[in-house]
Amino acid sequence: MNLTSTEKTLNFDLDLVATTGCQRARESERAGDYEGARAHLSPFWQVIGEGPRLEGLQPSTQAEVLLRAGVLSGWLGSARQIDNSQEFAKDLIGQAIRRFDSLRDFEKVAESQTDLAICYWREGAMDEARVWFAQALVHAVEPLNRARVLINSTTVEISSDRLDEALNLLQQTAPLLEGPSDHASYGRYYMQLALVFKRKGGAENLDRALIENAAASFHLEQAGHTRYLARVENNIGFIQLQLTRYDHALEHLDRARRIFNELKDSGSVAQVNETRARVFLSQQRYADAENAAIAAVRTLEHGGEQSLLAEALTTHGTALARIQNYQAACDTLQRAVNLAETAGDPVCAVRARLVMIEELQHFLPAREMVNSYLEADRSIGASPDAETVNRLRAAARSIIGEAPKTSLPKAGAFLSAGSLKEAVRRYEADLITDAMTQAGGQLTRTARLLGISHQGLGEILKSRHKELRKTPLKPRRRSIIKKW
Repeated sequence: MNLTSTEKTLNFDLDLVATTGCQRARESERAGDYEGARAHLSPFWQVIGEGPRLEGLQPSTQAEVLLRAGVLSGWLGSARQIDNSQEFAKDLIGQAIRRFDSLRDFEKVAESQTDLAICYWREGAMDEARVWFAQALVHAVEPLNRARVLINSTTVEISSDRLDEALNLLQQTAPLLEGPSDHASYGRYYMQLALVFKRKGGAENLDRALIENAAASFHLEQAGHTRYLARVENNIGFIQLQLTRYDHALEHLDRARRIFNELKDSGSVAQVNETRARVFLSQQRYADAENAAIAAVRTLEHGGEQSLLAEALTTHGTALARIQNYQAACDTLQRAVNLAETAGDPVCAVRARLVMIEELQHFLPAREMVNSYLEADRSIGASPDAETVNRLRAAARSIIGEAPKTSLPKAGAFLSAGSLKEAVRRYEADLITDAMTQAGGQLTRTARLLGISHQGLGEILKSRHKELRKTPLKPRRRSIIKKW
């Protein structure tokens, strides 16, 4: 269809409005002003869950509008804890990627893939996020674009306790930031560096984390990024907690919470409340801890960020155990495990299992304690952080020390035979053998008796107890009835 000159002029004007709106929206995003960004994009998009208006726009402008609407759906959905917002954001960003790819605009492909990875990270899908960050790094050539990919990639590695990998990514980032001054990127860089040293723990690393947070605050203030400044306050509060400076911790956390409330960012308020609950636990203010944790849980239940919810549930479970509400604590911690595993965040699941062992050792049966330990050991990964390793070892000692003699008939032999890990392995073999006997050799029934999945039992037998497998493990039969 041929357009008249008037129609062409109208389309040109519309395209210019869209291009200008997208540029301004992106500037507001980089300053953390997501509502301002939505206002700039309002002629074409406003409502999370609805697609943007694209008629009359050039293909490149359509792609940019889709990207901006997707990015804002993710950020605003997280801030407001809007259900399914991350799925909707991923859909829009995915459409943008395909359009930028068809236009062979690979820098925009890289930018879009980075934002898509962030959505997966919010949901706790670490492996998927890692794949998209890797793809973005393949396409990104411009220094600041590569820096953005690398900095955001560290979120996955820090969440997965792969701290050396996160430091390596930040080391690759540093030379890319030596060009034009970009306070927002510098602030983000120092924020992530501080998070790595905070996670490493120890007085020297925590002091280094405070220094890096001070640098982050300077650059974020220059960039006018109030939202990230509040996150730095939350992070400093956590560091003060680790240094047992509880009053200072609460001062920073209250400051962060006040800013997030002003921004109407309920998702971040929930994260601050979860940190406050940890401070209250350390102060033995268990009722206050339970109240702060449940406030975090109730907010995070409305969004799609399963890892954050699992973390809040773990803290809530701890508080419930401390006030001796053991059954509720058990149910809450098991829910945390299930959510983390479903989301694809094994590190978060391991933490919840360790809390079950640490807080419920006098409540749970010995067999359930052992199962929690074994699942944590299986999920811990190839390079766990030192704190998790120490907690896992303490959990093993606790299980062997606290379990009734009747449920650990060979505990003495285990301990005299070698390492703690070998002792637990042998005890595990005895438990599996007993369950197999009760189940008549049927592996599905054996797994059910042990309280683990058929697949999980198969992995344990294949990796640690090949001698117990007289015949190859057969996969379960699938129903021949098609489900519609």
